[in-house]
Amino acid sequence: MKILAVDDDPDFLALFQSTLQSLGYTRVTTAVSGDDALRKIGYAQVPFDCFILDIKMPGMDGIELCRRIRALPQYRDAPIMMNTIMSDRDHIDRAFSAGATDYLTKPVDPIEIRARLGVIEQLVLERLRAQIAVTQGNGAMRAMASYGFMDGIPMKRVVGAMDRLAMANYLNALGLFRAMATSAVAVQVVNAREIYDLEGGAVFGEIMVDVATCLSDCLQGRLRMISYAGGGTFVFLANRSELEDGERLAARLSHYIEEFHLVYKDLGITLPTVAVGTPVACGASHLRAPDRIIDEAVTGVRRQGAGLTRTA
Repeated sequence: MKILAVDDDPDFLALFQSTLQSLGYTRVTTAVSGDDALRKIGYAQVPFDCFILDIKMPGMDGIELCRRIRALPQYRDAPIMMNTIMSDRDHIDRAFSAGATDYLTKPVDPIEIRARLGVIEQLVLERLRAQIAVTQGNGAMRAMASYGFMDGIPMKRVVGAMDRLAMANYLNALGLFRAMATSAVAVQVVNAREIYDLEGGAVFGEIMVDVATCLSDCLQGRLRMISYAGGGTFVFLANRSELEDGERLAARLSHYIEEFHLVYKDLGITLPTVAVGTPVACGASHLRAPDRIIDEAVTGVRRQGAGLTRTA
């Protein structure tokens, strides 16, 4: 895995590079500033697989650098890990909003960095396999990606979209006590299975992006973090003080989706219907893993959606 590590402290960089090499990561390039990093990204003949960024740097800080890397089409899905002394919620929120995948605080723990990079390496390999499968497919497949019903669907053009790993890492970076101010809320497209069976994976993927866009437009709080969990299920994070009543949110979301009615009708596509689940907040049972609230929210709304499907 080819890594670019960025930090304005050359002594730390040398030590960090040595640590990574001792863990088996020998393809490590270093940069001492945001501008230096962007130059090395531009000159790289072989793309980087992963980025590890300090936040507090003179000039362009790590959060702005993260945002600029994400804006490069080649790196819109690349794992970006923040490695910094900044542990307050404001920096964590801004880093993940800029596109960070993970967040570690200094000093570096070799055991923890090995575990985190192991997860990232698996993610890189899975995405590489997916890209190879699409590249080797026929022209139609390359033009419009098709998805299985439970597959993840890229949501990069949706404001606030992030993958499940990044959302989990965000909650774990907050820690239990700060995460207690945050709730996970899941939204289920009740007729998702029907839409998938009628329209196929490619059109289903586009419809899910439409739903995600409507959900993003509905979220008006300070947090706007949305992840797609497969099977027509979305989960978003919200500050508990800013939570909206579920029925009211479902009504507003349905209103936004209704704006697609004429387009969908002309195309003969069924309009999605949605249900909003009960918010799940961190409690004492989530002491070791605040990110469990994501799975609990998803499980709850799927049960609720199944009941609505049966009684429809």
